[in-house]
This record gives sequence, C-alpha cells and structure tokens, in this order.
Amino acid sequence: MAELRLDERGDAIVLTLERPVLTRDLLRALAGALDELAAAPTARPVVLASAHPTIYLAGADLAEIAALDAVSCGPYAALGRGLGRRLASHPAPVVAAVHGSCSGGGFDLVLACDAAVAAIGATFAHPGVLRGLVTGWGGTVALPAAVGRSLTRRALLEGSQLSAAELAAAGAVAEVVPEPLPAALELGRRLHRLHPGRLRLWRLLRGPRFVDRFRVAVIEKS
Repeated sequence: MAELRLDERGDAIVLTLERPVLTRDLLRALAGALDELAAAPTARPVVLASAHPTIYLAGADLAEIAALDAVSCGPYAALGRGLGRRLASHPAPVVAAVHGSCSGGGFDLVLACDAAVAAIGATFAHPGVLRGLVTGWGGTVALPAAVGRSLTRRALLEGSQLSAAELAAAGAVAEVVPEPLPAALELGRRLHRLHPGRLRLWRLLRGPRFVDRFRVAVIEKS
C-alpha cells in the first residue's frame, strides 16, 4: 500500500493518496483499504485526501487507458466503478477533502462520496472529452444527478472547469473553506453521529450513481 497512507484521527480515518494519478495499483490499494475498514468491528468516518500540493486527483493513468483494447476495457471500467460502489456504500460516511484540481476519474470518485469539502481555489473537470475520452467510471450518470444539466453540459460537452463555488451552489460540495481537511473531518464526524437510517436515506435520495446497470453497450458486448 505504498501509494496510499492510512492515518487514524481518533474516531475518524484519513486515507491519503500519495500520487494524484489513479493507476490500477492505486485503485486496488484504495479498494482494499476500504474493504478492511468496512470489515472492522466499529465503522469510522473516512476522509479521502491527497498528498499532492496542487493536484487533488488527476484522473486515470493515460498510459493505461491508451493500452486498453476490446477485451481489457470492460474489466478496467469495472475496477473504477467497483471503487465508486465501495465509497458510496461504506458503513460509515465518506467525505472528500478536495484541494487544487480534481479531474476525470478523480471527479467521479468525489461524486461517489457522501459529501465533499473543497478549498477555495479548487476546480473540477472532465478534460478527457477534449481528447475524445468519456469516463467509464460512472461520471456520466453521477454528474447530472449531482449538479444538474447546465453544469454537466459544461463539463462533459464543453470540457470546461467547474469551480468549487459553482459545485457548492449546486449542492455537490458541502463547504468551501481555506483548509478542507479539518472541515472534512468535522463533517464526517457530524454525519456519523446521525442515525444510520438517515445516511441510507441520503444515499437513496442522491439518485443513481456507480451501479452496474448503467453500462455502455459496447462494454457489455465485449
């Protein structure tokens, strides 16, 4: 788990991604860490953080994407969607603490969390559309459900960056603050103190996200 650091903060856990590029190894490391935490006798809220000073997550590894073919693209997409499901169904709340730029598959994973806290200058984007790439990790379903048609069109059709303030106005970011990590920890703890049924209801009300029934037809046929 060299690409991922786990820190216990009393009644909460911080999972820090040491590199901002989501390689297969990093996706598997994060999925494994969430599985271990989910199996613990006592569930604790989780904050997803990044060690890079200016990039929260840069998305999937482009070299790995370039090497995909008709056989390997399905399992690759399933790897990202599986991680999204783990984030979205963790026994305790999961909050993203976002700073700097958050792009592509990284944006998808943030949307899979129960909430996000962003730094004042944080930006969110799906730049893959400018390269002819469309996310296969659930963003085409999660983004409209989270922010509505207008911001989704800007991100997925125009390839525009979305600011933290715009996502906060749409309800996809809970707070915009100078330092997101402390605020994310506090939000995770506050959500965890609520009755568990409220968290389950919140997840249902957020609409369709990282689920297998929303697959691209070509992936299902491969």
